[in-house]
Amino acid sequence: MKTLLIFLGALLPVCISAQNLQLHYDLGEGRKYFTTTHEMFRPDTLGSTFWFIDFDFNFPGSPRSMSAAYWEISRSFFIPGLKKIHPFEELAVHFEYNDGFAAFESAPDEMMAASYNSVFLAGFEFPLHMGDFILTAQLLGRMPRGMNSPDFQLTFVWFQYLFSDRVLLTGYMDLWSQDKVTPGENKELIYQTEPQLWFLLSPWFAIGGELEISKNFPAGQNEWQFMQTVGVRWEF
Repeated sequence: MKTLLIFLGALLPVCISAQNLQLHYDLGEGRKYFTTTHEMFRPDTLGSTFWFIDFDFNFPGSPRSMSAAYWEISRSFFIPGLKKIHPFEELAVHFEYNDGFAAFESAPDEMMAASYNSVFLAGFEFPLHMGDFILTAQLLGRMPRGMNSPDFQLTFVWFQYLFSDRVLLTGYMDLWSQDKVTPGENKELIYQTEPQLWFLLSPWFAIGGELEISKNFPAGQNEWQFMQTVGVRWEF
């Protein structure tokens, strides 16, 4: 889950901050566990800061405790020389770091842990205005730890209120390249998107969920996967 709010920096010239906490129940086959997501977005005069943390609760036992943790943190800086040049005044330099780990049952009564592998990213982001709808595009270079060569990542992020702020559409789409897991082969493309739909019962509380769609994720020639969640969301 990565409901980025970075593009809001183009809309909010003053310094504000936004945080939300989400609780999802994964309905995917073989999953059936809870995930929490905590997000924070803060714009300022130089750009914006965003981070989120995911915790999966799928550790064997009853009740199940935390089995995985994943986080991303990013920072964007406006480019001073372009601030007065239309339409490039919202072009920003983007830096990002991703990392995490998971524990899992490798055999009966035997647990193992593995890293998701740290990834450094850097590039540019730019908000695309389509009427009231804003789609932020990010074109990034990607350097995972231990990989043979740099990769690319293309990201689109959206966040849109509808029906007098009673419905929220948000989410992201990622397309990136990475080294193939098979020795001697070169690169493969990974696709992942997580659109979310929320119905606001108050300005702070919403019910809804997301649809996780991926191809070749996390690595290898994996088929298309579709996994739905239901959840609640609280705005701080």
